[in-house]
Amino acid sequence: MFRTLLLLLLAASSSHAGSDNQVLVFGGTGKLGSAVVRELVAAGHPVTVFARPASDRTRLDGLKVSYVTGDILDAAQVKAAFDGRDFRTVVDATARGDADDEFYPTAMANIIAGAKTGGVRQIILHGSVGAGDNIEQFPQANFGRMRSTLAAKGRAERLLIDSGIGYTIIRNGILLSADLPPTRTARLSTDQRLMRKVTRADLGLLTVLCVGNPDYMNGIWHAVDDSQDVPPQYR
Repeated sequence: MFRTLLLLLLAASSSHAGSDNQVLVFGGTGKLGSAVVRELVAAGHPVTVFARPASDRTRLDGLKVSYVTGDILDAAQVKAAFDGRDFRTVVDATARGDADDEFYPTAMANIIAGAKTGGVRQIILHGSVGAGDNIEQFPQANFGRMRSTLAAKGRAERLLIDSGIGYTIIRNGILLSADLPPTRTARLSTDQRLMRKVTRADLGLLTVLCVGNPDYMNGIWHAVDDSQDVPPQYR
């Protein structure tokens, strides 16, 4: 009898685990960000998406999300997104679009400043394999014009690491087509020598895994899916 009651209480607690952790997502209308939002909502987290007024929100159709509008490169507008709201987790799944590479450190600096005005406990950054000094692990890669972008992403990572806010950096290597379903076999590895394929949907699932999880706090992980083939140069 007691064991049955205990199991019921644990199940009830688990079913509402996400409801206490309000999440603010930057880049939530994009290909990666919308996949992240979809999985956060499915896990029961209240989600707010920070989006430009003109952003196309069709990828989020049918999802129960709130919105705040603004320009991520405007520090005052980012700060306003945090005012009067109790976000515990922030997810940065942004892409620079037509902006230059300085988009990444500028956006991260604005997010950090806004997060420090509230009770944010964790910032999850979706970054790239090869960011910053990590590029040295891949001498065989032809990053070409991406080198300056990866350097800027490395500066954004460093700002986050030095911010004093709990952080989780998830680097992806080779993103597969946005319309592919999750394989549900992706994992996070601390081996920063890995360049692997992963779906955006699986990155969404990995994000959910990290929210409020002390096992994935204050570190850098590379997204790995062992069910995907590995390009010869990265074996």
